[in-house]
Amino acid sequence: MNTEFASKDHTAGQLNAMVKELIKQVGENGPKLLLQGKLKIEIIKDSILNWLGTTTTSATTEKFVAKEKFVKDSKEVKFYRIWDDFTNWFLADDGKIEDPISEQTLRYGNLTTSSFDGPIIEELGGEAKAETTLTELWDLLKKQPKSEDGDLLTNGYGNFFYIKDTSGVLRAVSVFWIDDGWNVRAYSVEDPNAWAVGRRVFSRNS
Repeated sequence: MNTEFASKDHTAGQLNAMVKELIKQVGENGPKLLLQGKLKIEIIKDSILNWLGTTTTSATTEKFVAKEKFVKDSKEVKFYRIWDDFTNWFLADDGKIEDPISEQTLRYGNLTTSSFDGPIIEELGGEAKAETTLTELWDLLKKQPKSEDGDLLTNGYGNFFYIKDTSGVLRAVSVFWIDDGWNVRAYSVEDPNAWAVGRRVFSRNS
């Protein structure tokens, strides 16, 4: 027997009524069946992401050198500011260097509720599926260098990608268009501040 009910946004009274209904459905033997493993109660969690589609990034034939791309006076992408957090984790010393990659397909969706990185990464399927690259992020920026229409939000809301820094630590990298240029920031995935509703997440498609 599998009994399911949604648990989000219910009042204490509603939850109490649901529990009474559950007891009515399973009868007096409910606790016994539960202990015997014959009764499964599943709490359904609402998705925190509204998936919108996929996007394809181009194959590369050369190493991607972040220090050569993420520069304030770039001729390829209009930047307003590259913040110190991104510089420290991705551009310090030799900076992040990534090997050539084949054509990639990423999926993207908007947050339907405020959330910390942990639950987002869990919903994405774990770190392996959440992780993307600077190469892919750069390809998307090149398609919208001056806030043209595309898969990246250009309304001031952040587009964020989970990318490993030069030390191999997974970071949340955010790019957002504001003040007439792209801003690039990086955050610890343990940051105590939650991402707000409407921010866009990119991850592996499979």
